[in-house]
Amino acid sequence: MQNLWRDEEAGGSDELGRLVYLSNVIGQDTLLVQPGGGNTSVKLTESDLFGDEADALAVKGSGTDLRTIAPGGFTHLYRDRLAKLQSKSSISDEEMLRLMRAAMIAADRDPLPSVETPLHSLLPFRYIAHTHDVATLSLSDTPHAEENVSRAFGTEVVFLRYARPGFPLAKLLADRHAEGIPGNAIAMVLEKHGLVVWGEDAHECYSNLVSVISKAEEYVAERKGDRSVFGPTAVPALDEPEAQSLATMLPVIRGALSDEIWRPVLHWDASPQVLDSLGREAFAKVASRGMMTPEHILRAGVKPLVLEGMAGPDDSKERVRDTITAHRDAYVKHVGEHGQSEPITDYLKTIGVPGLGVIYAGKDRRNALTAATCYRETVRAMEGAEAVEAFEFLSDADACDMEYWPLERRKIAESVASQRPLEGKIALVIGGASGIGRATAERFVEEGAHVVVADIDASGAMKVAEKLNDEAPERAFVVEVDAGDSASISAMMKAAVLRFGGLDVLFYSPGVGPQYSPIAQMSDAEVEEKLRVHFQGAVAATREAANVMIDQNMGGRLIYNASKAAFAPGEGFAAYGASKAALAHYVRNVANELGKHAITANYVNADAVDTPLFRGLVQQRAEQSGRTEAQMLESYKQRSAMRQAFVPPSAVADAVSFLASDRSAYTTGCVITVGGGPEGFPR
Repeated sequence: MQNLWRDEEAGGSDELGRLVYLSNVIGQDTLLVQPGGGNTSVKLTESDLFGDEADALAVKGSGTDLRTIAPGGFTHLYRDRLAKLQSKSSISDEEMLRLMRAAMIAADRDPLPSVETPLHSLLPFRYIAHTHDVATLSLSDTPHAEENVSRAFGTEVVFLRYARPGFPLAKLLADRHAEGIPGNAIAMVLEKHGLVVWGEDAHECYSNLVSVISKAEEYVAERKGDRSVFGPTAVPALDEPEAQSLATMLPVIRGALSDEIWRPVLHWDASPQVLDSLGREAFAKVASRGMMTPEHILRAGVKPLVLEGMAGPDDSKERVRDTITAHRDAYVKHVGEHGQSEPITDYLKTIGVPGLGVIYAGKDRRNALTAATCYRETVRAMEGAEAVEAFEFLSDADACDMEYWPLERRKIAESVASQRPLEGKIALVIGGASGIGRATAERFVEEGAHVVVADIDASGAMKVAEKLNDEAPERAFVVEVDAGDSASISAMMKAAVLRFGGLDVLFYSPGVGPQYSPIAQMSDAEVEEKLRVHFQGAVAATREAANVMIDQNMGGRLIYNASKAAFAPGEGFAAYGASKAALAHYVRNVANELGKHAITANYVNADAVDTPLFRGLVQQRAEQSGRTEAQMLESYKQRSAMRQAFVPPSAVADAVSFLASDRSAYTTGCVITVGGGPEGFPR
């Protein structure tokens, strides 16, 4: 293990600052901890809210990440109150949490304490770090874990057999080491749960971590040598173009995993390491034994499903659906045998397809990426364990107990209860770089969706996506597209599916600004341009979106920006209006044909929206009529039913958001008028 400690960066004499530094150094290495995992603490003296000196424990708070944690991410607790937990012979998770809340020094300021707080409280050492590292788990995820740990470390590392995280683990520690930890010990391996190291200062704690991990790595490497523990290659990795052509499988998988409350976002990992392991002869058998730690069950599922023989043509779609359905049926039976009557909806988060890669499911892209990180390190731990002895995880009963852990199930239930209207939905906004498209992309993300911002203006689309991702990381993705080119539309759809795994909402809103052309002078080129972008592009986008939505079998929402021009003639703008009218009629056909797939198709009739396109139109009309722009705007104001010259783009986004949500499940073939006057009303 590389030693990354730098004294000049380590926080000086500030104990909490040094704990932050220790945490950040550990957190940046996924071989030590994966996103959200691991724990650190320090015992210190500090003033409480009454100004009294308190003997305190500062421990990583629940929901924080070691890589990015700052001082405010730690929970400060009274140690004397925590010590009373030792007197408990048995305690529920809820009671443990209540007691820990009561021990908090600043309950109104700090995050809730981690469930590992009792463990940190019981250990008498000043600085403590708990990792989910690959190296020691390669020793303890084995049938004879204690013997393997003893061979690797001798007496300087003690061993604690498996117990569920939280109070059961702390209680086992208290019982096993009632007389104290042996004096020469610098660490403890928790069976199938990771490593705990300690020190009198942060640097010593980190040095002990480096020492233990390095010895474990050497021990495993000596036994592994150059051999592949998963056997010879059975399914070679497909070439990238061939693999990408199989992106049609992602919507099928997404649909097969989904239900009323679980609409996952998918991440496809086709990295060389993953493809190599996945394609090996014995991988599926080893992988079927489980995950790396109990926490990895929560992030990547209790165990993966390997879809063998599926990297083929479209006829594999039904086999994928059937295999996932059969897997779910077996899962329901399995958990029923262990006393659970309600199967967990998001039980399957990791799916391997030899030759193609591993597909991860999460409630959002960030969670899918976390699952990917966790499982990549799990594969490394499986390799190490197979080299040392054999990979062995928890018993089925213990794994089921962890999967149904009430503390985690409660968090998930609370998350579902607070879902936003578009949570879990994947939306594609064509024409998203500015105006109505931009406002709609922003609204979609506000309401929980993941958004593909597609536009011919790639730099403009990138600015929109960057803003969205600053506010909600990993929610937006950019694709450059020429809406009038069906090949470009097809490539855009493939990119969108590869990014998020499918599609739930299409909002088609690209526009080519009107040119003032009297009927007698209107050119073929102008007619073709308007039809190409406003109508033909919509047809191509609908075709691509419909195929994805039908494969998902989850319904869908198709929404189009038709504009007032679809209904009201405008002198000099016949080409623009006719292309929009063609779009409006086409949408009604789409609604009629795709309704049987629970796919709705609706459009928005917007007028006088404050966008760059409309501003240009106002300028054209002002010049053509010999009026000033101010006079032109006044005429728009007077003709408006609401006496407003402009409608904000956000007003159109409101209408589109309604049509994208489940609130409009029974609305199809409909037009919503936003702004404007009676001449634009549908007739």
